[in-house]
Amino acid sequence: MLNENLKDQFVDLICSEPALIQTAQACVDVGLPNFYIGGGALTELIWNHQLDLPLLSQIKDIDVIYFDSGGDVSQQEYQDQISALVTHGYELDVKNQARIHDMYLRKFRMTVQPYLRVEQGIESWLPAFAIGFTLNHLGEVECYAPYGLSDAFNLVVRPNKTVMTQASYEKMVASYQARWPQVAVLPCRANA
Repeated sequence: MLNENLKDQFVDLICSEPALIQTAQACVDVGLPNFYIGGGALTELIWNHQLDLPLLSQIKDIDVIYFDSGGDVSQQEYQDQISALVTHGYELDVKNQARIHDMYLRKFRMTVQPYLRVEQGIESWLPAFAIGFTLNHLGEVECYAPYGLSDAFNLVVRPNKTVMTQASYEKMVASYQARWPQVAVLPCRANA
C-alpha cells in the first residue's frame, strides 16, 4: 500500500518535470503497449528533490519498459520512434519485459522465468528503484511502486535478490554512491 502523502509528492514531482511527461506522452503517441517510465530517473528525481538539487541532475537515462509478447515492433524501433518525438535530450532505454529473460541469459548468463506482465520487471528492481508511472486514458499519472516510496524518499538503497547477485548489487550501488554520497546503501549479505 502506497503512503498517500509520498504518492502525492511523487506525482507532483513527475508533473513538474517536462522531460518525464513528454516521454510518457511520446509512448502513448507511438502506441507503446503496457508501458511505464521507471527506475533510475524516478528515484534520482526524488533524491535530487530531497537534496535540493536540480530534479534531473546526474541521471544517466530515462528507462521505458513495456510488455509486448507478440513483438511485431522491436525495442529499437520503439526507442527510435519515441526518441523522434521528444525534445529533452536525455537518452532513452526502452526494454520489452516480455523478452527480458533473453537479455538476462545473453548478458548475465543468468536464467530467469519469462515475465507474464510488465510489473514483474519493476518488482525485480532494487526497492528504492522499483517505481514506475504511466498515463491513463485521461492523461493522468498513475504510479506503481510495489515496495512503496519510503526507501526512495529516505535515500536508502537495499538489495532485491529476485534477479540480482551480490556482485551486481555492489557494482550498481557504487555508481549511485559516487553521484549521491548522502544515500545510505545497505549491505547485500549472502545469508540475508
